Amino acid sequence: MRGRGSRWLAAVNAVIYAYLMMPLIIIVLFSFSDRSFFAFPPTGFSFRWYERAWETGVFIRPALLSIVIGVMSSAIAATLAIPAVLALRRSATTRIAAVLEVVLLTPLIVPGLIIGIALLYAYSRFRLIDNFAALLFAHVLIVFPFMFRSVMTSAFNLKKQHEEASEILGASAARTFRKIILPQLRGGIASGAIFAFIISFDQFTVSLFVTQSEQTTLPVAIYKYLYDVNDPVAAAVSTVLVAFGLVVTFLIQRAGWLDQLGRSGA
Repeated sequence: MRGRGSRWLAAVNAVIYAYLMMPLIIIVLFSFSDRSFFAFPPTGFSFRWYERAWETGVFIRPALLSIVIGVMSSAIAATLAIPAVLALRRSATTRIAAVLEVVLLTPLIVPGLIIGIALLYAYSRFRLIDNFAALLFAHVLIVFPFMFRSVMTSAFNLKKQHEEASEILGASAARTFRKIILPQLRGGIASGAIFAFIISFDQFTVSLFVTQSEQTTLPVAIYKYLYDVNDPVAAAVSTVLVAFGLVVTFLIQRAGWLDQLGRSGA
């Protein structure tokens, strides 16, 4: 009976996974189609949509901009999250610290549509629409809570005895931070940076409201392309992004990078 139950559970899990993966599978099949419309089962195999995506050059600059914005927003979010976490950790009043933590995590609660509309209204008044710095600020606002939460989780493992021992031995506050505190936060910073980059790179709603033509990120570029042209080029670009994400995830897992950082921060 137990073996039969396990088989049923495995079958149910397989059906659920297949259902969840079906849209992705359709996009991949569509990107290799030899037709400009989706037909199932596929009637041919072609790389021409990948070639056209490269030849048009529509997605190269937005992809580079998305990478730059993702890296910079992750770095800025880490720079802001670390002192915020340490300040809350040393706060004398638990109630105030709890309130401040909720305030810092507010972008997780507010829908992206509301944030986008609010930024659109503010940027319009100060003529900051389609501005690189303004776009970067919007992405930092979105990814900061994820970085903050990840660093906060690592901060729970900080051992105060180590800080006290460093201070007793005459180390300065800066040296204590570099040699004692920061190494124990590396796991949280690394995992937070990965999450922040992915969220920034994939951010569509807020980016759509604060960009026009000059500062166009990749998700917005795909949306605008689909608005004007309905062919498998966007599916080809999406497939490349999925493959890139899978390769990066596989390399990180094989290298054991996050596990190593997590052990060093524990």
